[in-house]
This record gives sequence, structure tokens and C-alpha cells, in this order.
Amino acid sequence: MAHLIKLSQLDLTHDNTNTYIPILFNLDRATTIEPSPSGKHSVITTSQHNSGIRVKETLDEILKLSRSLVKGDSVLNG
Repeated sequence: MAHLIKLSQLDLTHDNTNTYIPILFNLDRATTIEPSPSGKHSVITTSQHNSGIRVKETLDEILKLSRSLVKGDSVLNG
């Protein structure tokens, strides 16, 4: 069963406007999640995205969303 959470992915097609695209991310695919060097984003690395996926949510927010899956919440937060 996939462990999906709703995140806001940075849209890299726009010129530094910090536009975000809502995505459902499967936590089972993550190899690492860490803060970006700028501290403005979290970067999720997967086997298919070695350069990382930049998301708006902090590590604490991602952890909170993942814990809601463990508790069996039926509503996606976001």
C-alpha cells in the first residue's frame, strides 16, 4: 500500500516566482529528505530523482503528515 501525502512542489518552469504545484507524494519512494542549502525548501531524493524534488514543506511538516498516515487519518492534510 502506498503512503501518499499532499505536498507543494516548487515549479521550476517559472522564473524564481516560487510557484508551487500540489502533488501527492509516495513516501515509500523517498531515499532521503533534507533541508535545502538555502533553507527555503525541503529536498526529497528518490532513486528516479537524484537531483531531488524541492517542496515547500519543512521536515517537521512532512514528519507530521507522515504520522497522520500511521494514525489512520482518512483525510489528507494540506
